[in-house]
Amino acid sequence: MYTDIFKTFNDQTEKTFGPLYQYNQLVAKNFTALTNLQLEAARQYADIGLAQLQVNSQVRDVQGLVTSGAKQLETMTRISQQMIEDGKKLAELAQEFKAGLDTLAADANKA
Repeated sequence: MYTDIFKTFNDQTEKTFGPLYQYNQLVAKNFTALTNLQLEAARQYADIGLAQLQVNSQVRDVQGLVTSGAKQLETMTRISQQMIEDGKKLAELAQEFKAGLDTLAADANKA
């Protein structure tokens, strides 16, 4: 008798809080991926900035200044490419999150 009551309670609790649990899992996964993306981007931009600082610290004459200017143009191209890649990664992450939310909503409508 008590076993049936606990089983029923457990089933109702799982049915009630299951979607919330799945949503929390999805949010945690997305937050982790977003944080990793931001940390990786920060590391890459810091590396680019430090490399540029290193190049600029070695300017001693006019030729060095010309070389530094050329490196700066390369750096700007690299930063632009990196920003495009980061934007694509962010858009992909947003699409995955939306797909997960759509799946959760569809599952919730079925129940």
